[in-house]
Amino acid sequence: MVVSELPVVYLDVIWLINFGLDGFILLVTAFLARRQLKWLRTIGASAIGASYALFLFFPAMSAFLTFFSKLLFSILMVWIAFRPKGLFNFGKMLGLFYLASFLTGGAAYAANHFFGSVSMQNGLVLVHGGTVWLQQTKLWLVMLSVPLTWFLGKGAWKRLIRSKQREMNFWEVEVRIDEESVLFTGLLDTGNALTDPLSRTPVMVADWELFASMLPTALTEELTKGSDIAMSVGEIVMDDAWQAKFRLVPYRGVGGTMGMLLAFKPDLVILRSKEGEHSCTRVLIGLNPKALAADGSYRAILHPSMVTGDGEPNAEWKAGRVAS
Repeated sequence: MVVSELPVVYLDVIWLINFGLDGFILLVTAFLARRQLKWLRTIGASAIGASYALFLFFPAMSAFLTFFSKLLFSILMVWIAFRPKGLFNFGKMLGLFYLASFLTGGAAYAANHFFGSVSMQNGLVLVHGGTVWLQQTKLWLVMLSVPLTWFLGKGAWKRLIRSKQREMNFWEVEVRIDEESVLFTGLLDTGNALTDPLSRTPVMVADWELFASMLPTALTEELTKGSDIAMSVGEIVMDDAWQAKFRLVPYRGVGGTMGMLLAFKPDLVILRSKEGEHSCTRVLIGLNPKALAADGSYRAILHPSMVTGDGEPNAEWKAGRVAS
């Protein structure tokens, strides 16, 4: 009796291949979501996914090959790589991760059959002389994959279009106060009509934490506590220079609710984009108590007149800079 030689499986090679594939899938996911990857998190998530693939070769680990285990490891990989904030954003990232997996797996499977030499013999598939057992495919899985891929693909495409349109309105913002400056990303909102009713000065709204190191200490302490600053700003002790910078701007929120927004006047705001640079001094910065974007893609909402206005620093500011 002739006994054929059993194939040798190198677990380290399998781990490295899966590590590379998982990293590529995370890269595609980041591209679809218009997110930037951090290499250490990507390496960690890829290592988790590659380690899961080894469970197939250990019978004692067969309990981890269930649907719920696969879902759990997918969630873990997405959380490690992207750290999405909020359940809705987490669900979107997980959906894009599965879409990237389907696209990558489908492309690899199609390329293997298109370029490889494949034939059927007694229920076996011969690929370049290697023998692989052809498992039976369940019809309901095939039927389910069609609408699922269409649904995820359509959602991802719409998200790409919206992200591209919104990206065109992203500006790099530099705010200067005295000798300090802070850099962040702002979103130009053409529907932002918030102005100071007395001076008609346009108001951009920003996360207050951006200016925590610049604002008076007593004010930052109250903001950290979540106090209603608009009602108690007059009781906060600060020097006269800062006192003169602050304004209370009335606004109308969603649902018609009225409120007061604490704003201050910076020395200079510079907006930069691929198209050019705009500088303005006639602007107020409203301090928003909460983050404007859950995913941190932007930290301020810009007023359209900051781009369409005169755009040049005033003479007093220029003279002050020359004198200093």
